[in-house]
Amino acid sequence: MPDSVKLRILLPVIFVLLEPISIKADNANNNLPSDLIGKGWQEVVFEDKVSNGYSSCGEDCIRVVSQSSVSMVGRRVKKALTSTSVLSWDWKILNPVSLSDITLKGSDDRALALYITFPYDPDTASLGERILRPMVELIEGENAAGRMLSYVWAGHGRPGDLYRSPFHGAANVMIVKRNSSDPVGKWLHEKVNIVEDYERAFDSKPREILELLIGADTDDLMNSSVGLVRNLNISAE
Repeated sequence: MPDSVKLRILLPVIFVLLEPISIKADNANNNLPSDLIGKGWQEVVFEDKVSNGYSSCGEDCIRVVSQSSVSMVGRRVKKALTSTSVLSWDWKILNPVSLSDITLKGSDDRALALYITFPYDPDTASLGERILRPMVELIEGENAAGRMLSYVWAGHGRPGDLYRSPFHGAANVMIVKRNSSDPVGKWLHEKVNIVEDYERAFDSKPREILELLIGADTDDLMNSSVGLVRNLNISAE
């Protein structure tokens, strides 16, 4: 994983600003603890941004400390999906969620988030995605992710609300899972049908998952958060 993942493309025609939604393998620049690296986790950091701190908090548990910072950790999963494919996990936060607006650049902080990326699918890609794809592959490689679905714990919206990312637009859709009304310091269990959520977000069916990522974002409003994620699992029901 490079120490900075750079993908900022400005198209004069449609004025779309992109940021990376794929991880790259380069352990020489992976600053995570050795136990997380050993489990396949890699850093995704952003140019000119302070990165979060990550550590293990037990078996299959990651602690995320965000202090006016933003970054993600991710690992490849490359898993085929069926109509019953379910993603489940437990998470908790240790301090109150700050109010934010995840639809606006510059105020889109979130205490904790789980991200799923999907391979590029030319059969279901929009015109904008097809136009951008050659440049994405030029910078990120031909195996770069095409779309991202994220489950967010933030001080914005109601559970189930769906929003487009202010950075990735229609290629990255966010679903609010938890907000400032949810308890602090308590493990909460989540279970989502990946295919159903993808269809709701993109009006098409996904074939497989490419990556799973965990992150937090407190750099816009200069807040801090501590969150934990454990028991991340994909299964068919």
